[in-house]
Amino acid sequence: MAKPAQLPDELELLVADMNGVPRGKTLRGASFSDDQLPHLAEAILFQTITGGYAAAMETYNPKDRDLLLRPDWSSFGATPWKAAPAGQVICETLDHRGELVAYDPRNVLRRVLDAYAAAGLRPVVAPEVEFYLLDPVSKDDLTLSTAAGLAGAAEFGGESFSPDALEKFAPFIADTREMCRNSGLALSAVVHEMGPAQIELNIAHGDPLSRADQLFLLKRLIKGCARKHGMLASFMAKPLVDAPGNGLHLHCSVLGADGDNVFALNRRRAPGSLRHFIGGLQRYLPTAFALMAPNVNSYKRFVRDQAAPINLDWGYDNRTTGFRVPFSDSESGRVENRIAGADANPYLIMAATLACGLLGMTESVEPSKPVTGDAYDKKRALPRDLGEALRMLEQSEKLVDALGPAFVDVFVSVKRAELAHFSSTITRWEVGYLGSAL
Repeated sequence: MAKPAQLPDELELLVADMNGVPRGKTLRGASFSDDQLPHLAEAILFQTITGGYAAAMETYNPKDRDLLLRPDWSSFGATPWKAAPAGQVICETLDHRGELVAYDPRNVLRRVLDAYAAAGLRPVVAPEVEFYLLDPVSKDDLTLSTAAGLAGAAEFGGESFSPDALEKFAPFIADTREMCRNSGLALSAVVHEMGPAQIELNIAHGDPLSRADQLFLLKRLIKGCARKHGMLASFMAKPLVDAPGNGLHLHCSVLGADGDNVFALNRRRAPGSLRHFIGGLQRYLPTAFALMAPNVNSYKRFVRDQAAPINLDWGYDNRTTGFRVPFSDSESGRVENRIAGADANPYLIMAATLACGLLGMTESVEPSKPVTGDAYDKKRALPRDLGEALRMLEQSEKLVDALGPAFVDVFVSVKRAELAHFSSTITRWEVGYLGSAL
């Protein structure tokens, strides 16, 4: 897509950091020139969620140099939630030689898509993301509480899939829909989820890079819209102890060279290519788990019978499994990855899912037998914590090769820095149970 004929007065150039948090800079639209790409500190790709920097910066960016920002104008849109609306565009990151920065999450997804193209394949995805509407928090708050709806109406759970429950947040929902239209985001459905004040948003299917861009921008829009309405929108994986966590489900199909879906069902059963994709997820996703569950909080979401899978089983139209083949017409054959939390970086969950699936297809990996009953009755079979998941990621030669060694080094370094910070923090549990009792 070509650059718009006229750029807005304020133009925000955006990059997703390792956590999927928007970073970038704002400049005057009139000052932008294709011949002189804007610069930004490369350190943003080494930044932790706490604002520190990972040790890998000493290896890959010891001079604290700049990178170049090349706008991808297909992602250009408005920021209507702001008091002074601006334009925004997601940028490709380039080094001083003009090459893509290997540890930019968006470029990692491009690397995986290049591998599909080399095999004559083109994946199609549709993401679904969940979040809670909460009361705003301050730095010293120790708990989160759900926001009240219209006329102060509070929710206590039990209103899943209720259109009437959504009405309690009608002004927010209406603004969200309008802002998505004005921003060019393909919001296809809004659903009240299982938790109190928990909402799921669906994005129309499309190519993975554009869908990752859309999800990245949608999360930013939702947080901005919630602030406008005096609320906090949280995509944290497990914000409330006694309520379901927030998932990020990804529906995946793959088109062949002729444009046909190679996952098309045969009498409502998965063909070999779809089975092998699922087999790849079962074999390799444990080593990519840190990209699905990237935070210490992520692992608290995997609770039996709370709408999050606890193992890597698969089944037909079975929401208790980690991988679900939805009920559909034959040509819409696909698999839904239900593992990732809403806190996952949109680019990295897509890169990891597709990389594992492609490995399965390349190696003709057969999956386990589909589960016909309740997969919660089976054993938990997921990494227990982020430390274990990081060790598995860096030891997986095939996944490191698929995603890029530099990326894996930087991602693991960022996450270990966050783990170290968390380990040095005195938690509410320690204060409450140990402070007075010992």
